[in-house]
Amino acid sequence: MPTANVGLDFWPALCRGVYAVRVDLLAQSISKKGVANLGLNPTVSQNSNEIKLEVHIFDFSGDLYGQDIKVEFAKFLRPEMKFDQLNQLKFQILEDCRLAREFLK
Repeated sequence: MPTANVGLDFWPALCRGVYAVRVDLLAQSISKKGVANLGLNPTVSQNSNEIKLEVHIFDFSGDLYGQDIKVEFAKFLRPEMKFDQLNQLKFQILEDCRLAREFLK
């Protein structure tokens, strides 16, 4: 699932986990909806202490490299989890997207 990997200039005062988000693509003056993961990505990033923000923008295809975006955290969906198998993570990501779309409609 394509994501925008957003650099964090500061640590937001939020719990690590998955969020329904609204995203402003500043250069295009477009607002979109999406889902974001804020945390360590424990299933795929072993031994990392780097907090990452990964944003999947619904119904968007395009190149965001070097673009400024604004991410608004709309609803906390679930805490960060480590999955034993990658297929479990993939299933959960689909469920997270479903929940985020439902909340943001």
